[in-house]
Amino acid sequence: MKARTFYLVFGIISLIMFSTIVSAEPPSVARMVFFQAKPGAKVQMEEAIKNQMDWRREQKDDWAWLTWEYVSDEAGRYAVATFGHAWQDYDQPKISPWVEEVFQGALASLCLTPVVIQYFDHLEEVSSLGTVKETPNMAEIAVFRVQFGKAVQFYEAVRQFHRALQNAGAPQRYEWFELLSGGEEPQFMLFLPRRNWAAFDTQSSFLLEALKKSMGAKKSSEVFTQFAATVKSCQRYAVRLRPDLSNLPTSTNQEKK
Repeated sequence: MKARTFYLVFGIISLIMFSTIVSAEPPSVARMVFFQAKPGAKVQMEEAIKNQMDWRREQKDDWAWLTWEYVSDEAGRYAVATFGHAWQDYDQPKISPWVEEVFQGALASLCLTPVVIQYFDHLEEVSSLGTVKETPNMAEIAVFRVQFGKAVQFYEAVRQFHRALQNAGAPQRYEWFELLSGGEEPQFMLFLPRRNWAAFDTQSSFLLEALKKSMGAKKSSEVFTQFAATVKSCQRYAVRLRPDLSNLPTSTNQEKK
């Protein structure tokens, strides 16, 4: 029962998403590239990622490129991400086709599955940086796939849950991303920073109590039900930052993640 409640609570936070479809704000686009190393190729893949970051430092690249290693899934899975850009920023030479061919080609030969490149919009208006602004050492990630045709219901539930959390003065940091290109849509990702493994032991009752206080037991139950009907699937992962495989040129960029 406790595990089921936590899963539902985790899903509910996903309601905090407010789609770019209904947002007037310009997108803050994140680019994420996912790699899964072949069995026995983990060391070689890390070396290939490190070579890419060394090249970027030689070019005095002012973007932050963060490498996250999945630690709750298959060994040898990584995501290389950069955050906080406008679409036109990706026309710069650092993302040019020849650069991609060189680095992704070297990495692709070590991959068990095809390289996946995805673009996400950071949903700033429904995210909260909380009290800790620096790049976290670890994070919990949830990927939500929404039923086709259920986006309106999903967004409405998101708004209500987000308001409840804000009204309760929640200090926790949480960030939401909406998939723009590169996968099945509608799809959203929730990013929950964790200082260490001990921080994964979170209390799910806080959100439930905040919802009941904000909208009453009956209404919160109705929103839960509405939310559950919109979600097709949810996958959760734990990841850790790999500074040795990242490019963190400035503190400003690090704060973007």
